[in-house]
Amino acid sequence: MKTYALKRLLISIPLVLVMTFVVFCIINITAAKHFASFMNDEGADPQVVELEVRRLHMHEPVVVRYLYWLQGVLFDLRVTQERRYIATFEDNDPDRGDDRYRFGGRSLKAPLEGVSGSYAVGGEVGSPVGILGTAKGVQTALDRRRLQAVEFTAAAPVPEGLALIVNAGSGAVPMPFAAKPDGTATLLLDLDALASRAAIDQIKSIDIDSAKPGTAVVTAQSVTRPIWQEAYPGDQRKRTIQITFPGDPGHHAQLGALKSPYVSKIVDRSEWTPDWAKIDNQIAEVHKKSVNAWQLSGRRGPEPEKPKLEKITFDRLEFDARALDPGPLKVEIQLSCGDGEKASQIRIGEVELSAEMQTFVLPFDRFPKGADLHRVTGIRLVSGGKGRAEFDDFRLRVDQIPLGCGIPNFGESWHKKQSVITLIFEKVKNTVLLTLWALFFTWLIALPAGVYGAVRQYSAGDKIVSFLTFIGMAMPSFFLAILVVFLVSLTYDIPKDSAFGWLNGLLPIAGRTSQNNSEMTTLGQMADVARHMILPALVAILGGLGGLQRVVRGTMLEERRKLYVTTAMAKGLPPSRVLFKHALRNAIIPFVASAGSILPALIGGSAFIEIIFEYPGIGKQMYDSVLTYDVPVVMANTLIVGLLLVIGNLLADFALAWVDPRISLEA
Repeated sequence: MKTYALKRLLISIPLVLVMTFVVFCIINITAAKHFASFMNDEGADPQVVELEVRRLHMHEPVVVRYLYWLQGVLFDLRVTQERRYIATFEDNDPDRGDDRYRFGGRSLKAPLEGVSGSYAVGGEVGSPVGILGTAKGVQTALDRRRLQAVEFTAAAPVPEGLALIVNAGSGAVPMPFAAKPDGTATLLLDLDALASRAAIDQIKSIDIDSAKPGTAVVTAQSVTRPIWQEAYPGDQRKRTIQITFPGDPGHHAQLGALKSPYVSKIVDRSEWTPDWAKIDNQIAEVHKKSVNAWQLSGRRGPEPEKPKLEKITFDRLEFDARALDPGPLKVEIQLSCGDGEKASQIRIGEVELSAEMQTFVLPFDRFPKGADLHRVTGIRLVSGGKGRAEFDDFRLRVDQIPLGCGIPNFGESWHKKQSVITLIFEKVKNTVLLTLWALFFTWLIALPAGVYGAVRQYSAGDKIVSFLTFIGMAMPSFFLAILVVFLVSLTYDIPKDSAFGWLNGLLPIAGRTSQNNSEMTTLGQMADVARHMILPALVAILGGLGGLQRVVRGTMLEERRKLYVTTAMAKGLPPSRVLFKHALRNAIIPFVASAGSILPALIGGSAFIEIIFEYPGIGKQMYDSVLTYDVPVVMANTLIVGLLLVIGNLLADFALAWVDPRISLEA
């Protein structure tokens, strides 16, 4: 028997994995489109979007994403410590005209070659400003990745009404110079502001002109962007951040606000050893209040689910960095806590960057005690040296053993933001309870009814039972459920003071418990759950009763005509013993052989019933997950159904060998 079971598992498990891979590919086609719409949503924070892309490996091929999912399923195999990214740089995109990073210190300026010169102005047509007089020159000189602005200075005397004329596809846009007390005039051409008015790639030329004729002596200086991005060679999707340090004391660059979904896991505490029990109690109190409010509102909308607290302890900050200019560059890493002038800086370490990209580790045990870690608003980089540096992948390491094997991990629900195992376990209990009761009563009624129909063939009782079973087989379960809900809902209109007032509210038509379930005794809660299960179980029983009764009747009729039944009756055995000990045992062999489908029926067999009766089961959850493209939940359900099918068929083979002595598992 052990050998047979092992062979069946070795054959079936790979087939289940192939099935899950096919489902994974199919659902990811639709889910990828859904995720793309989320990525393109203007209201979604780009930093959070990029962190989700990293976490879900959306940049990887579908085969790699499947292997990542399978790695968690196979008892959460782990060879390195888990990483949680807390900062990315896609939210600082000059092409989109925003700059959320902060910096302190002087601006870096340098002459803009090919622009400075003397220009005759005041004519009918403006004079081209050096290389900016052509579209190609504009694209070459005004590099928004490198430059933040261009500062134009006109020497005295300044012609009246001096202005730059930006000629774009939408027309000419004048930008006047501002006069200064010393007689000169200046114009700061902010490239991000310019791009918001006219795309730089659509600018045909930039000219200079004035209201009255004269000569303008103009010099131009480029203002270097202290923080900018650069794509990795050959990969336009992933970006790093590059920072220019001018060598001034106190010059710093701050990586904006950390809008990572993991930030609260590291900063929402006064110390790095939080009181998890206290936090659990706080979450339980908030959840209880939300459930009470939901019940008082008449159960409008879905029932509030208790938030899942992920008890994670981080032990260090890691990042990748290198120096872009020759020579080492020392950079101090700080955490900025608080907003505005009240912000305090917590020094967590100093690193020395070389030309090679390295991974730097800063343990959190270096933090000063008593530091306010509730209000971390950014990572600040400070350097007194002169040069440029490149940073990438700021991440936290989870405090755990690098090599380990945990329980199966199906990931986190995209929609609920909770562990998939937790979500499924909460719902599968309800579905198993409902389906087991339905199966028990279905077999309890169908077997005697089928035997009766075979023994009393064509009698009045057989015709009545056959008529009812035909109706049950012909009526879809969802239609039957809707019909039952409609009929029972009519009882809610019966006046409570009438003779039949006791019917009003006797059978609930939705949910699993009543509003005051938490206030009942243990026996009262059990009775309340049973009362809510009556209608869903009734529909499930009626839906499966007809087919089962007809098959039992047919197989029993076939067995009654066989010679061994005639021989047993001729020997004087009691008819009841012949029917139930011999004929029925052979008649149920087809049911035993098909019993392997019973276990997966626990997952999907009652989906329509759960949806219509608002019963919180796994079938309804699967339906909601498909609608919301919740890939982790759908994949977990698919794998569980496949494994249940394998286990069910294996148990059915054992039961078949026990029922039918002619079958040997070792043969």
